Amino acid sequence: MARDLMNFDELETRSRDVLREIVMQYVATGEPISSRSLARRGGFELSPASLRNVMADLEDLGYLSQPHTSAGRVPTDRGYRFFIDHLMKSRRLSQHEKDVIDERVSRADELDEVMHHASSLLSQLSNQVGLAFIPTLHHLVMRSMDFVQVGERKILCVIVGTNGVIVNQIIEIQDPPGREELLRISSFISGEFHGLALEIVRERMLNILEDERARHDTMLARTMRLGSEAVSEVLPHERELHLEGATSILDKPEFADAESMRKTFLAFEEKEKLVDILNRCLNEDGLQILVGAESQFTRNYNFSLIATRCGSASSPLGMVGVIGPTRMEYGRLAPLVDYIGKALSRKIEESGADNRD
Repeated sequence: MARDLMNFDELETRSRDVLREIVMQYVATGEPISSRSLARRGGFELSPASLRNVMADLEDLGYLSQPHTSAGRVPTDRGYRFFIDHLMKSRRLSQHEKDVIDERVSRADELDEVMHHASSLLSQLSNQVGLAFIPTLHHLVMRSMDFVQVGERKILCVIVGTNGVIVNQIIEIQDPPGREELLRISSFISGEFHGLALEIVRERMLNILEDERARHDTMLARTMRLGSEAVSEVLPHERELHLEGATSILDKPEFADAESMRKTFLAFEEKEKLVDILNRCLNEDGLQILVGAESQFTRNYNFSLIATRCGSASSPLGMVGVIGPTRMEYGRLAPLVDYIGKALSRKIEESGADNRD
């Protein structure tokens, strides 16, 4: 991800004020901003001619561009970045909005359901594409593993992570152990492998199966076979990406022509570039905002991405956020994404505490 690093003093006060007003007017209208409309609506004590000079300077510095010779100007990716980093005033969420978010997040219990709710809620509240990303489970740190027979040859394995994440997996087995033996297996695995990442759990179980001791201890071998099979069934699910509200893109004038529509829907079919960005964002603290050329995915499709990590820094659960055109209400959407991410983190923490009690 390439970020254009700029400091506040790169622009003088008057240029900053003009850039802020152009970004805000353009986000609101979608129309290039002329010096005349800026003078009329911006509240500047400057003539259109003076404003034209300031806008020309901003264009020379790469903050604005002029789509057509006779048209007004629009912000560039560099202009949006300066606005986001130095000029944006974030809107505070109302208590009603917070209550709605908290209530919706509280409805779900299992990880997949929680994240699906988050992507749907983000889409509804932002009128953009809502996303929720669950990365690979290889690094999920196990708190417990329990087995329950649910059919003649079916066993339900419930893996609980130390961060409250719950993963369920059905295993089919020819000769399933009885209830008491399943309880002993659950207790042994939970005690022996507590606090280890699933990929390490699987590796150690397979090593034990190859050990001389397992050849003479039928119970140990049976336990390791069942446990390693359960973990192996879980780990192939590399990641899940929920996208909600993709059709909202059709309402945006930036994507109204047929070619832009085709490219946009292609973007949501070919998800690997987006997954790659989200995986990298998992290692970053706080709210992440990527504009246009700052990543391959956003550059290719003229998108911006606002996302945040949920879970904890030591055990991140995933990412939630919104995707939309570069012309989006960053000041409204940034606090929305941030609050939903924190609400999810609280939910996960509470679920983890309930599971520990």
